[in-house]
Amino acid sequence: MTTGSLCGQPDADLRTVLVCDDRQDLRDVIRLVLAGVPLIHIVGEAFDGAGCLEQVRDLLPDVMILDVSMPGGGPEVARSAKEIHPEMQIVVFSGRQDARTKNAMMSAGANEYVVKTGRLRPLLDALDRSFASSRS
Repeated sequence: MTTGSLCGQPDADLRTVLVCDDRQDLRDVIRLVLAGVPLIHIVGEAFDGAGCLEQVRDLLPDVMILDVSMPGGGPEVARSAKEIHPEMQIVVFSGRQDARTKNAMMSAGANEYVVKTGRLRPLLDALDRSFASSRS
């Protein structure tokens, strides 16, 4: 599975992604799916907020996929990550659908908010938009 925009630009730069989610099985699926996208490279993973911020500091990824409900996660992690690496795009990938959570994450610096539905296409589309934004 690939995203059209990412695969359709042969001269585009490689984009780095950090995956922050407490569920190993979900991180594995995201890694597997994104491995099929030639212009994306997953540079790290974290299962909690502290590990996520450490990885942001060490790796300076283009995009961070962030779960709201992981231990130590939420708006504080998004805000701190943006302070560490302001140019990084944050794509929230959450099982929470309520407007309050979404608004809190967007106010904390998230660029995209995707609800976990069991399908990864919305996440891939959000990554595409994030990469396009970071190139502008």
